[in-house]
Amino acid sequence: MIELTTVFDTIFAELADTTKRLGFQPIKPEDHVKGETPVLHRGDGASYLAYSGEKGKLRVLYNDNKIRLLAGEKDAKSEDDSDYSLLASFLLVIDEYDLKDVKSVANEVAENIADAYTPKQIAKRQQNIKAQATVTRSAVKSGALLYDPATLAIRLASLYPSIKDEYKAHLEEYDDFLCEDFFVNVVNPLVYGTIKENNPQKMKKLFNILNEIYEDGTNEVQDVIVVTMLASYDYQGDMVQNVLKYVSDTLMEPFIRVNKILKSSKSARMRLENPPKYKPKKKKKKKSMFGEALGQ
Repeated sequence: MIELTTVFDTIFAELADTTKRLGFQPIKPEDHVKGETPVLHRGDGASYLAYSGEKGKLRVLYNDNKIRLLAGEKDAKSEDDSDYSLLASFLLVIDEYDLKDVKSVANEVAENIADAYTPKQIAKRQQNIKAQATVTRSAVKSGALLYDPATLAIRLASLYPSIKDEYKAHLEEYDDFLCEDFFVNVVNPLVYGTIKENNPQKMKKLFNILNEIYEDGTNEVQDVIVVTMLASYDYQGDMVQNVLKYVSDTLMEPFIRVNKILKSSKSARMRLENPPKYKPKKKKKKKSMFGEALGQ
């Protein structure tokens, strides 16, 4: 377990070079004591670092076991983040993470800030060419939105940093997020490796993400988690039992059922392992892979 003050001290220190280079200055609370990390707190339990500069404003916000990187224009001033857009989100469970984990998250935040304010990315934003936005937990809690596959990919990037670059390259190539192709070819080998290793701490972090996204996700992202990911792996020995230790009650039944179907159906597995080729001019509604696996 790590203290929240240590989390912010570490993140503030790790971001110092990047924020200074990009012209962002920290915004200090009214009661700030010289030498202390300028953390701001608000009534909803969130705490955050705030920065301002000619390029706009930034917030590095912590609540609900997550660090969120938010960006706004120079005149952004909302207390509830409504003037800000989400650049990235990273899992950070204080009860389970150590200083090394916090530094890793801080480095990811710094890289995302640097990426977001390169001339190329600024030009893209000015032309309204934006990477696919992810769904925030507050939007899910309010009932406005459900988690989608893009959000799942970005959340998993907090565990597997290589996903971030692959995700960006994928969007640049297709101008869209082809979730089946991306998860089969990029995400699945990483997640399967974690399950095969069966390290308790890594498994907890992985299934904290999968369980949460599945619980409040769209049908599409539920298909991705159950069919494209978990039920598709070549489980050996006690691997299935290891997974069952960490899946939520909601996720357990469909995982067991679809895993059984894919084991017995060669055609379903072939469709899963060979996602459809990208056809940009034909925007037909895709049939749910969950439905295909169940023979619907």
